[in-house]
Amino acid sequence: MSHSWKEIRDILFTNKIWELETDMASKAWGRFIHFVKVIRDTVDTFAENRMGFQCVALSYFVTLACIPFVALVFFVSNGLRITDEVTVLLQTIIPDNAELLHIALEKAQNIIHVAQSGPVGLVSALLFIWAIIWLMFQTERVFNNVWGIRKIPRNIFKRFGYYISFLFLGPFIVIIFAYGIALYSNASHFIGWDLGHFAFLTRFIGWLLFYGITAFTLSAMYKFIPSPKVKYRFALQSALFAALAFVGFQYLYLETQMFVSRLNAVYGVIAAIPLFLIWLNFSWQIVMYGAELTYALQHQSNEPEQV
Repeated sequence: MSHSWKEIRDILFTNKIWELETDMASKAWGRFIHFVKVIRDTVDTFAENRMGFQCVALSYFVTLACIPFVALVFFVSNGLRITDEVTVLLQTIIPDNAELLHIALEKAQNIIHVAQSGPVGLVSALLFIWAIIWLMFQTERVFNNVWGIRKIPRNIFKRFGYYISFLFLGPFIVIIFAYGIALYSNASHFIGWDLGHFAFLTRFIGWLLFYGITAFTLSAMYKFIPSPKVKYRFALQSALFAALAFVGFQYLYLETQMFVSRLNAVYGVIAAIPLFLIWLNFSWQIVMYGAELTYALQHQSNEPEQV
């Protein structure tokens, strides 16, 4: 069965696609219609939910929470007596924003010193920790907006149980990943291999490993953060695409250093701050497009969303 360009154009750019029945159509045509519906559903709901503005808000909340979270990481590393090692690892992982990283580390240490100064300082430090909890609350709210849920149905105690668990496990996860990245970066040195002209293989495998970790992390976010019961296969499918876009963006950002020279000319040392905000905003938009794709895949599969 052949289809004219006008029919295909109407399907792609008008609402006639929602009226099409594919039960009697060929398998290839049915898959094409399903694919277009998923893409249209993803783009339309992203715009209807004003997700771009919500990504800006999440970038703001991350900016507020990042230094308290670094302080939490250092608090754990102090207990494990590996503070110096963690500092070196963070400097190795984030070499391109040395000034911003130095400021973040200094302010994080200040939060720890304030917390150790007495009861008043401890209360002040807990207020900083509340910024992390508030970020998690806002993230959950935005993910539920993807699914059209304005009032989160989860029990308040259950939700805070999740938040506290993340606060406890998050620093350990960061430390483990930091050690893993440092170990991988120096693997050829430890083994004693001289890769010579094939050194690019190390970088390629590193990016491939980063893609796998990103895809797994995003699939877990798409599955567990929203209140509705999300099918993991849809979360994983979306995560594979979102992770590819996310890693591609990180590569362009890190390897080409877009806008760096111009921003440095205007802002000087503090150019790291607008660059950080730009990076956060684009990263969140990629993540939330993946969340919308998860919703569209499950919505177009005719499987009901259960809360």
